[in-house]
Amino acid sequence: MNHIARAAMLAAFAAALTGCAATGTRTAMLTYDTMPVGATIYEGGKSLGVAPVVRTYEYPEGVSTLATPEVTAVWVSGAKNTYWTNLPIHADLAATIQRPANVPGLDKDQAAAQPIMEERAREAERLKEDNRRTMARDSPRCREQQQKGNVATADC
Repeated sequence: MNHIARAAMLAAFAAALTGCAATGTRTAMLTYDTMPVGATIYEGGKSLGVAPVVRTYEYPEGVSTLATPEVTAVWVSGAKNTYWTNLPIHADLAATIQRPANVPGLDKDQAAAQPIMEERAREAERLKEDNRRTMARDSPRCREQQQKGNVATADC
């Protein structure tokens, strides 16, 4: 009986995967970032947020490439730059919108970017530390300590 139930579950799982593969998602992702960081991204006059902003675009049937809507990056100084691209289906891409060099106020935009860059650096360090702890917990020594019931090991 157990083998029959297991076989039925495997068949259902395989059918579900086949169904997903046949239909597939008709989307692509594009991450908008700016240089210097900290510009607000607008699409169609609506704020999408402060970069980086991730957008998912859906594709109509029969289309494999999509012209993205034009977005505008606006920095604290008022400097603006627009961007659009042809995005292939299933893509996961990033675009960095550059601040125009000939617009006054670069020092203001760089000052606004500084705390964002510092926060990104702190987040990168936090992720690196989390990864280090995860790797330590997965080490053979820590697994052995955990099996023995010693959870007080400081680096496990």
